[in-house]
Amino acid sequence: MKDIDHKLLVKKIILSRFLETPLEKYEKFIENLKTNSVFQKLYNRKCAKHDGRIIKITNFSTTMGNSRKYRWSKNVLAEVIVSKDRYLINYRNEWFSKKIEIDQSWLNRFLENEKLIGRKETSIRDLLAKIRLINIRNSITYKILRGIIYFQKDFFINRDDPYSLKVLSFLDVSKWVSDNFKNGLYIDNSRISRAINGKSIITKYGREIGLKELFPSSRDIKKNMLKKSFAWNV
Repeated sequence: MKDIDHKLLVKKIILSRFLETPLEKYEKFIENLKTNSVFQKLYNRKCAKHDGRIIKITNFSTTMGNSRKYRWSKNVLAEVIVSKDRYLINYRNEWFSKKIEIDQSWLNRFLENEKLIGRKETSIRDLLAKIRLINIRNSITYKILRGIIYFQKDFFINRDDPYSLKVLSFLDVSKWVSDNFKNGLYIDNSRISRAINGKSIITKYGREIGLKELFPSSRDIKKNMLKKSFAWNV
């Protein structure tokens, strides 16, 4: 029992650190995965009879990769475009919007046919662990952005007007994610804090704003209102 608890703790620590990985370092992590010979072999392995693949790559809805990344600072995660009835998330890297799905039955057959043992079997396990980390991080990031868009929609629609921001806590987003996404890892306050740390977005009006700024406290809102009142009286 203690051994199981220890393994879970180690996994949680690894995930926590991975969520905080800077964007450029995360991009290198993904690139190393894409060029991994085992990953390529699994991705290219196809069953002609059933037209299936061991690895299938899909996108989260209303997301895409962005070709304008070269204009952005190293902290920009995505461009978020919001209108009254729709939204679009353009990530700096198209792989930030990906889900890497593994067909376990086909993978098992592949392992049996290849008779993988020793180091090769270990490399498969390591690869699957990396894929799991990427999927979790991409999923958490996507759900947090969806939550921010839901609560701060007025800000995005009103030309990034800071006075349109609403009081928002990590707990608010955590509860919203739990209510709207029934599957997946629970996203608590700590994971939200780690996932948005040091990251920003670009609005459709070209403004870069830190994700933490989209979680203003009531005190922050009062300061904004005082600034607005002062500006009117000058």
